[in-house]
Amino acid sequence: MPHSLGIAIMCLVLIIRICLLPLFFSQMRATQRMQVLQPQIQRIQRKYAARKDPRSKEAMQREIMALQQRHNANPLGSCLLSMIQAPILCSLFYTLQSLPASAAGNAEPLSGIDRVMAGDIESSSIFGVRIADSFGTVVSPQSHVVIGVAVALMCLMLFAMQWLLIHRNTPKDAMDSPQFRTQELTAFVFPAIYVVSGGTLPFGVLLYWLTNNLWNFGQTLCQLRWFPAPGSEAGERKAERDHERENRRRAASGLPSLEEERAAAAREEAHVRREREKSVASRNRRQRKNVQLAKR
Repeated sequence: MPHSLGIAIMCLVLIIRICLLPLFFSQMRATQRMQVLQPQIQRIQRKYAARKDPRSKEAMQREIMALQQRHNANPLGSCLLSMIQAPILCSLFYTLQSLPASAAGNAEPLSGIDRVMAGDIESSSIFGVRIADSFGTVVSPQSHVVIGVAVALMCLMLFAMQWLLIHRNTPKDAMDSPQFRTQELTAFVFPAIYVVSGGTLPFGVLLYWLTNNLWNFGQTLCQLRWFPAPGSEAGERKAERDHERENRRRAASGLPSLEEERAAAAREEAHVRREREKSVASRNRRQRKNVQLAKR
């Protein structure tokens, strides 16, 4: 099929991301641990805020690192997925960029891809665009539209993913900080970089990147549902869902709801407090009576 290689590139992304799912869940747990530790890290930073000497800065870093080690939190855990995929993306870019020269016989065969195979791969197309072509090398308006749509979808997915993470997965008490405003700015900067770089990349790389962004968007939705940051809007929604699910489980088992349990605990606490107050009042009365008898 003429579009088989384009489909193969998209399937390559799916296979890689499925293999990386255990790392994704590990990354989410590490991110949650870092988010839980943020208040303690901020207290340490405030503790050394007025000290600018190198010794104090080193002491602050040691305290933060010791805190992270005690709770098994790795601040670089969120970078592992990108670091693992970077060599694959670079190799794909180099391979697709070398295909025209290999097919024309102007370059040495690339690994096991000889001249004939390079020509077959280069002629493979999807949506009417050859996978080795870029926005600057195609001539038909239809190909320009296809590449433009691919770049636009990449930018849209990246912007939507960052917007959701920034506005739905940020603790509400951190939304007034300068870091939050910087994060909002990056939600517009990185899609703009895609617009500039997308026109120079081979269409096969755009397919890889687009499929990867679609997967990342789906993972972001999963993250907001199952691994939200504590204190964020997504975290509050998850707490509500967990609350409703626990009440349904209790109702199915014939147990009181969480609200009924809390009300019963409050009544019991009030009863214990009243009994304690009665006991104290009774003891005070006996003491006063004994004092009066002693005076007589």
